[in-house]
Amino acid sequence: MVMSKTQRKQLHIRSDVVDKQRETIVTADSYCLPYTMGNISEEVRKVQDDCFTPVRTMLEHTLQSMGQEGIPAFVGYGVLTGLAQNGLIRAGVEMRAREMTGKWGKLVREGEGQSEVGIEKLQELEQELLRFKVREKFARAAAFCGYYGGMLLFIDTGEKDELLATPLTLSKETFSLESLKGFRVVEPFTVTPGYYNSVNPLKSDYYKPSVWYVQGIPVHESRFIYFSENKLPTLLRPAYNFFGLPLAQKVLDAVSHYTGCRESSARLLQKYSLTVFKTDMNDVLSGGWGQELDKRVDYFTQMRDNDGTVTIDKEREDLVVMTTSLAGVTDLVRQSMEYVAAMFNEPVTKMWGLSPAGFNTGDNDLRNHYDNIESLQKDIFGDALTKLLRVLQINKYGEIDDSIRFQFYSLSEDDESMMVSNNKLKAETDTILIDAGIISPEEARQRLIENPDSEYNNLEAYTSLEELSTEDDEQQKEVTIL
Repeated sequence: MVMSKTQRKQLHIRSDVVDKQRETIVTADSYCLPYTMGNISEEVRKVQDDCFTPVRTMLEHTLQSMGQEGIPAFVGYGVLTGLAQNGLIRAGVEMRAREMTGKWGKLVREGEGQSEVGIEKLQELEQELLRFKVREKFARAAAFCGYYGGMLLFIDTGEKDELLATPLTLSKETFSLESLKGFRVVEPFTVTPGYYNSVNPLKSDYYKPSVWYVQGIPVHESRFIYFSENKLPTLLRPAYNFFGLPLAQKVLDAVSHYTGCRESSARLLQKYSLTVFKTDMNDVLSGGWGQELDKRVDYFTQMRDNDGTVTIDKEREDLVVMTTSLAGVTDLVRQSMEYVAAMFNEPVTKMWGLSPAGFNTGDNDLRNHYDNIESLQKDIFGDALTKLLRVLQINKYGEIDDSIRFQFYSLSEDDESMMVSNNKLKAETDTILIDAGIISPEEARQRLIENPDSEYNNLEAYTSLEELSTEDDEQQKEVTIL
């Protein structure tokens, strides 16, 4: 195809425009942090978002390929917020959160027996737990772990925003008495991880953010109490915002299958019975309006009742009732319900109030359920409670007693009755050993003090017979002198 001179002029590219583009110089300032990542001033902020387009395209292609292969990926906080409104998912998450914080627990001291000062200190710390509503905060943390995979609890000491990037040191020199204002719940979709070590696995900060940006405000990680569940492999942590796999995303597949199965069974029930009315269709099939047929069907519908009578033409009409078998539908629905309960790690009797077919249910199911809740308490709340108790102690007394720890109450009543039976058996054994002269009452008392489950571990150590005789001699001498 031969182009005219006019066409060639229209396709001419101006060389000055090309030369001007080649003169563009990219400096380090072109790739500075966004405003939301560090409160950078408007004059300095020169982010070139287009340079990240190839990387974003590659990541999107990778995530799409993972989804096509059946490999799960992080669905995003928008989707998780929508799942939090699903009645079934919400019921499972909230039930687990109530189980984890329902009976709660108490403060105990490990090691030797407690003095009156030690008991008073534990009681004061118990009041601190109530004053700062720690139980309610941890219940919400358990729920957020279920919905979003984790959350942060901010230790509010009244510091200004510009000082929050500095570490929070728990010492009386840096933490003033009664300076704690409270604990603030920070939802995970409002935070962004800052710097983290992704090079050296031998360091303690490997894939662990040292700073979190809360709506653009940098806050050091020591000022947070971190909650997370369903810990993920190292390479997946950044994709999940350095939290765990949300329970809502984990059970989504099972809940979707159950919902589809339930809806299919409902549609099948609607079509359970189909009445076939055989009559003359020539008028309709030949292009007519079929008014007479409509009148006939309406009359049949009005008279169709358990107390009604159907009348049809003996020669030209017939009536057939077709029913669909519902055998096995109930079993399929129950199996999908059991699968949902399994993904929640809840017994069917607890979640649905039903007994699964083909299984021997009873005390074993509840015991397994309570064992799972206790393991979740240790996994999700363990480190968080330890750090929180240290903060409360340094705020109240200016020092930290590491022998004080939080002990959850037993969830199973059978465990409590078993503990009482064991203590009774041990008491009877001690009585026999004391009567036989094998051990002394002092040794039996000391064993009660050292046993945290004896209910008598707050007793003081028993004074030995030798010390008692010495005290009696001294008192006798004082009486003689007088």
